[in-house]
Amino acid sequence: MADFLVFAFPVLILCVPRGAGVFLAGVGLLMLAGWRQMLPAWREHAAVLRPLALAVLGFVAVYLVSKFVHGTPWDVLDNPSRVILSVLTCWLIVRAAPNPAVLWRGITLALVLALLIVAYQRFALAELRPSAWTQAIAFANMVAAIGLVGFARPGDSRRAHATAWFNVLCAMAILMLNGTRGAAVAMLLTVVPMLLIRYRRFTVRMFAIAIATVVVLAVGAYSIPGNPVSQRVDEAVAEIHQFEKGNIETSVGVRLKIWHIGMQYFSEHPWSGAGVGQFARILHAAPFCQQTKSLACVLEHAHNDLVEAAATTGLPGLLAMLGLFLVPAGLFFRALLACSAANSDRGVSLAGAGLGVVMASLLSGLTQVTMAHQANVVFYAGFIGLLLGLSGREVYAVRGLKAGAAAASMPSRGVNRVNLGSI
Repeated sequence: MADFLVFAFPVLILCVPRGAGVFLAGVGLLMLAGWRQMLPAWREHAAVLRPLALAVLGFVAVYLVSKFVHGTPWDVLDNPSRVILSVLTCWLIVRAAPNPAVLWRGITLALVLALLIVAYQRFALAELRPSAWTQAIAFANMVAAIGLVGFARPGDSRRAHATAWFNVLCAMAILMLNGTRGAAVAMLLTVVPMLLIRYRRFTVRMFAIAIATVVVLAVGAYSIPGNPVSQRVDEAVAEIHQFEKGNIETSVGVRLKIWHIGMQYFSEHPWSGAGVGQFARILHAAPFCQQTKSLACVLEHAHNDLVEAAATTGLPGLLAMLGLFLVPAGLFFRALLACSAANSDRGVSLAGAGLGVVMASLLSGLTQVTMAHQANVVFYAGFIGLLLGLSGREVYAVRGLKAGAAAASMPSRGVNRVNLGSI
């Protein structure tokens, strides 16, 4: 059952309406089914679970305090509270020990199905921003992260490399049809350092070819006539020039303006912010919005994770938000070093994939608020928990083998006494 849940995760997230809820239910059911082994699993894998739990509980605590301090309604905690799923998923994975290979099979299937869905929506239904059944930007962010994990799959054969590049190309094709600039840029930027995961035994020639492939992929994606991503990149450049001339009524201009308003509010209220989920209140109270009827003044969130956290929950909220990214990144990096030292290809791939998800999510969060969309929150929390659990299992196995080898190499005192007594 755990194997099936890991395999189904990317398919549920990208291709099934309300698939995030199905994954949540699956995690809950499997935890109930194996509740007797949950506590021993926590003790064995506390090195991973405890830091993750502290980061998540710190984040939830800051948001809960903000809710009471500012008297905001309970529903503002609905999406943020779902980050607890990362701990539950990680806990379940280290107990159930599913086969990591099924994750990469599910990723390739999910990307192919998602490409078929968005192609149908774009060409048959004439949707301008096809995104299956999810909000367009949130969907694109998830595609980018899943494509990167697919790129980090283990294996050094030609088939493994071909499948890895197929996953990236498939994800890029989906992003081109979807038209989200931020996710496409996040994936292309993150795939460059992930070449070190893909080609761990690389030669200089192979690495140069891989870098050139990424460049060709970026240039080719931009050069395709009628490509929504290239059109939106051109629009972004033009909108920046318009903003410099005083016109903010564009997609980029509105973002730049609300970021300025949000950071100005943060500088005036660095410790408390406006209250969790209350970024719209900041805009409505801003002198700019009281004097104009700009598009910037009707938005509900900051379209930037860091600005949203700083303006609504102050410095404590900003640090707690960063903790959701940096603590898992630290755990993945530690696992990467341990697995690399032990020559565990699968462990290196899992830890490297986790780092890729964190980096891509951070970059995507510069133009979108993760907590604003339920699917995005469940995706990030679920994927981080899943990858931390799988990589944690690999580290645990590696250390167990080392301990066993060390014990086997030590002479047995009991045997020595018997030998001495028999002389």
